[in-house]
Amino acid sequence: MVNNSVLHIAPENTAGVPYNVMKMQTMNGMPSRLLTFYKIPFDFPEDVCLNLPLPRSKVAMKWREFKQSNLQGKIKKDNIDKWTHLPYFEPKNSAEKAYMKLRENRNKPKFLKALDEIGGDAFDIIHFDGGIDFFSDSQLAKAFKMKGKKIVNCYFGDDLRTRGIVRDMDEISDLNLTFEYDHTLRHPDINFLFFPFDNSAIDYISDEVYNTGFKEKVRIIHSPTQRIIKGSPEIIAAVEEVKKSRDIEFIVVEDTPREELMKIKQTCHIAIDQLGNRGGTGYGINSLETLSMGLPTITDMNCGMDTWLPENPFIVANKENLTEKLIELIDNEQLRNSTREASRKWVDKYHSYSSVFAKLTEYYQKSGII
Repeated sequence: MVNNSVLHIAPENTAGVPYNVMKMQTMNGMPSRLLTFYKIPFDFPEDVCLNLPLPRSKVAMKWREFKQSNLQGKIKKDNIDKWTHLPYFEPKNSAEKAYMKLRENRNKPKFLKALDEIGGDAFDIIHFDGGIDFFSDSQLAKAFKMKGKKIVNCYFGDDLRTRGIVRDMDEISDLNLTFEYDHTLRHPDINFLFFPFDNSAIDYISDEVYNTGFKEKVRIIHSPTQRIIKGSPEIIAAVEEVKKSRDIEFIVVEDTPREELMKIKQTCHIAIDQLGNRGGTGYGINSLETLSMGLPTITDMNCGMDTWLPENPFIVANKENLTEKLIELIDNEQLRNSTREASRKWVDKYHSYSSVFAKLTEYYQKSGII
């Protein structure tokens, strides 16, 4: 058995981050594997994916948006601080509990077969990405703990905002990690980690091409995965206001294969990620791609993240000032160029495999995992 080997178990390869963590660890001498339950509808690579059925129709997506909106409404009604609120996950009623158990029992043989084939018992560290077990009673995590394995819960996106924390998983974890700044305000014992991002295959747009090469008009891109979550209606409204006084081109790109989307981004001058607090506190993979290309990237940052983020490379905007920020960027070529020069350097400094692995190793050591 290889020391310090890691098995990642995750519902899905969220934004490609679990796969990148696995890849980063393996490249740095910590052999790792990733076992996911569901295939995400994007072109991110997988290791071992069960490809279990999961409703992803427009109706299903609308239902998830409704649940998130309903939670936000309840938080507001009960006068709860939305940035420090930590929900706990549990079935809402007996019907939901029964459905979860039925789905679990139906998929159990396939999961256990894959776990056995990947050699689950041979790993030293078990990352539950999402902080959730395959089994609703966390029986797998408990069994691994009894065998002396180190348990790491790693949280993404809405895991601690909407779904909530699983009590049993929280109680047995040796280390809690998050890639989301606001999670550090919600959970009393969690450690922030910049998510690893390999931009070696992303070309930085040269000054010649960016300034003179492909468009006379300034071209702005917004590529949301979910419009409501990313604040697209507000973004579109702000851009329409800009169009009244500036001759620009604005494109909204959705449901497009990643490779094609990357090519489109390479033809743009400015990127807008999100507005509001429905899509998290600031940025994700989408922004790291545009920053790596050298595109000035606009996003909204909440709960103090704009001042907390070291050497913040973003143009920070909100619903009230997005129009103003856009006009400033459109009119000031020098500002666009100075912003883009720092962008890729920032991604390299904080999100590179070497930087993130060093920080993760530090957390492992402090927690007695290695």
